[in-house]
Formats: sequence, C-alpha cells, structure tokens
Amino acid sequence: MLAAMSLALCIFAFDALSPLQGAVAVLYTTVVLIAARSHLGLLILASGVVCALLAVLGYFVSHWGVAQQAPAVRLTVSLIAIGITTVLSYRNQVVAEQGSRSDARYRSIFDAAAFAIWESDWSAAFVLLEDGGEPNEELLTQALEAAFVSDANLAAAKLFGFAYEDELIGRNIYDLYTPSAVAAAVRILAAFKRGGHIGEEEVRFKTITNGSVDVVLRVSRPSDSGSCKKVIIMALDVTERNHARARLEKSQTELLHVSRVTTLGQLAASIAHEVNQPLSAIITYVRSGMRWLAREAPEAAEVSDCLNHIEKNSLRAIEVIDRVLSLARKNDGVQEGIDLGALIDDTLKLMDASLKASHVSVHVTAPLELPAVTGDRIQFQQVLMNLILNATQAMSEALEGQRSLCLDIEIEGDDLVMEVSDCGTGIAGDLEELFNPFFTTKPDGIGMGLSICRAIVERHGGHLSAKNNNRGGATFVLRLPASPAEHRVFA
Repeated sequence: MLAAMSLALCIFAFDALSPLQGAVAVLYTTVVLIAARSHLGLLILASGVVCALLAVLGYFVSHWGVAQQAPAVRLTVSLIAIGITTVLSYRNQVVAEQGSRSDARYRSIFDAAAFAIWESDWSAAFVLLEDGGEPNEELLTQALEAAFVSDANLAAAKLFGFAYEDELIGRNIYDLYTPSAVAAAVRILAAFKRGGHIGEEEVRFKTITNGSVDVVLRVSRPSDSGSCKKVIIMALDVTERNHARARLEKSQTELLHVSRVTTLGQLAASIAHEVNQPLSAIITYVRSGMRWLAREAPEAAEVSDCLNHIEKNSLRAIEVIDRVLSLARKNDGVQEGIDLGALIDDTLKLMDASLKASHVSVHVTAPLELPAVTGDRIQFQQVLMNLILNATQAMSEALEGQRSLCLDIEIEGDDLVMEVSDCGTGIAGDLEELFNPFFTTKPDGIGMGLSICRAIVERHGGHLSAKNNNRGGATFVLRLPASPAEHRVFA
C-alpha cells in the first residue's frame, strides 16, 4: 500500500511539473494494479478514485488559467483508462472472492463428508492410454502405477485402513486394487478415453491390514480437464450391506430347503404308496421264483420271468427314492438350462399317487418346440409341486369326475408362460394377499408356500400371479424368460 501511495505522489509531481501536458496521468493505472494485489475491493475502488482526483488536480496545477484542448483530451483518456482498470480489477476481485468461497465450501464438504472422497492425478496414466490404444489390464497396470492420490479426506484414509489422510495423500494405491477393481478401472478409463466424464462401478479394494472392503465407486473427471489431472473419486462403503445380503440369501436358501422338506412331508403318504407297490411286487415275484425252483423239474422260463419282474420293480423303487432324495437334498442353487416339459413330466410322476388318491385328472398342453429356461431345477420343481398341491386341495370339494388340473404352456415373445388351472371354487378377496408371507386360507397352513414360490420365480427374472377363471376355479400364471438360443433344448 505504501508503494502504491509513493508511486501515486511521484506520478502527480511528474505530471504537474513536467512539460508533457497530461501524458503522464495514464500511469495512474499502475497504481490501481498495485492496489489490486491487496485483494481488497474497497481499497481498489478508493485507489481508483484517488488517482482520478490526482489526475484532475495535476491538470489544473499545470494548466490553470490556460485552457488547451490537447491536455484536456489526454486527461480524458487517462481518466477513462483509470476507470476501466479500476472496474476490471474490482470485478476480478469479486470473482476471486466468489471462487474462494466456493473452494471453501467444497473443502468443508470434502473434509466433513461421511463417505470417502479422494482426488487422484491420472494425467500420466491417461497419457499412456492415449499413446497405447485401447485400455487393457497390462496397459492399465502401467497406467495406474503412474497415478497417485493428490488429496483425500479422513473417511477415505480410514476406508483403506490408514489412521490419517496424510498417510494416503501422495501415494499410489495400485497395490490395494483387487482384480474386480482393475477390471472396473479398465472400463472407466475406456469411457474417459471415449470422451466420458463419469464412471460408476461396484468394486472391492484391499486394505493395508490385508482386509477387503466393498464400495460403490463413482469416478468423475472435471469437464474442463482433458488430461485427468484432477479425477474425483467417491466411494460408498457397502461391505456391511453385502454381508447382510449374503446372510439373507443364506437364510432364504435354508428356508427354501425347509419348504421342500415340508412339501415332502405332505407327500409322505403318496410316496410310501409309490414305493410300496414295487416292493410288494418284488416280494411276490421272489416267492413265485422260489416255488418254481423248489419243484423237481423247475421251469427256467418262469424263473427268468420272475427275475426280470424283480429287476424292473427294483429299478422303479430306486427311481422313486432318487426323485425324493433329489428334492430333499440341500443345494445352493445350480443354474442350468431346463426343459420345462420334462420337468412337468418328472413332477407329475413324483406326485402321481397323490393325484390318483385325490381323483384329479391332469391335462398338459405345450408347443412341440419349447425353449429352455435357465435356473435351478430343484427350485422350479418346488414351485410346480406347490402350485399342483394347492390346485389339488382347491378341488377337494368338487365331484370326483370334475377334478381337472390343466397345465398349459405358451410362448409369448421371449417368455414362457405356464398356467396352472383348477376347477375349484376360486379365490376370494385380494389375490395379491396370497403372496404375502404368513397369509393363508388353509386352517393348517403357515402361509409361506406362495410367498417362497414368488421369491423363487422373481429371483429367476420371472413373475408369478393369480387370477380367477370365468368358468370357475383359479389359475396361477408363471412367466419366465426363455434362455438364449444356445441354451435351448427341445421337447
């Protein structure tokens, strides 16, 4: 400030005493520029006013009583120059103050954010990618080893296991990348190279304590940056969410297994009947064979026929037991292409005795060429058994000759639609309530069957709904996406 005042006085003296007739006054703009370095808006305005007054005073001191046009013009030009310099300097100061306040707000948010934020300098990495063609893991390894963290908040430091942000700032974190994080970085950098500015991925990082952390990563490059010098990375820790999801899926798997075993309990009588038939036949044929062998002249052809029947019925009993065991067996879900027609056949064989005991006739219609669906075969069979059992129970009050169960399969676009229809009394009330957990219309029901069935179907990308039929009874509609062509099987 003292330098600006001294310079202003020197210019005034030189202007008033020199024979240059006002040409020196334009130098007052230098004083304004020096005052602008103080970054004080009022001081800039004051210096501009003072310099203008000194210019006018200098004009009158050197030209008092002698009116000359040229010095007056030079004074006017000098005043205009001082005014423009003052206004521009003041405006720059206002913009700078606004920028400072914006930076302060950003800094406050950056530091106080509960989730991790860090800034990385990826400029060297981006140069490598620009020169090296399409990003791949080998090139990315070189690129990310050239990147480093330029700023970070405390949450980011703690995310990786550091105690303070200073331990993270300035270091390269490529050693904390997992394969999934590397693959995500490849995709994000490829998007940046194509001109994108934002990438979002869910990845897993390692921590310095040899742990791991799952995060939803959002990487953004400022739109005015063409070199990735200041890439902002935000990471939302979802480790606990993923652990909770894993526990929930495990609980659902356990619940599905319990539900299957419960369904088998309902079929126990029919299964016992199914197994008892071949066993009784085996005993009968064994006794017949023994009688033929006990004769003085045994008939080899009769004995052979008995043994053939014994083998056939033994295999049948084994087949029934295998079907029961496969349904009762605990599994974690196997994704495979499933022929829905074959699945219906197997399920109807398993439930044959129960359907006969309930005097239910079954009618199946399906296209000749049926695309496969992808999913867990056991879970689909559980859904089918549940729907068939519900339909059978819904027709318990109908006359024996009128208990008809229809399974109709159609192809609608990319979906397979299977309808399971009964001839019962239909469903009263809100149909959607049927799928609520613990809602049941049966006195001895627990209300979990249809809820589990819908969960299974939705997990496979499908939908399960119910409707009442115009002719009576109800229909459950199972819609499933067909598998891609390469996974198709044909009936």
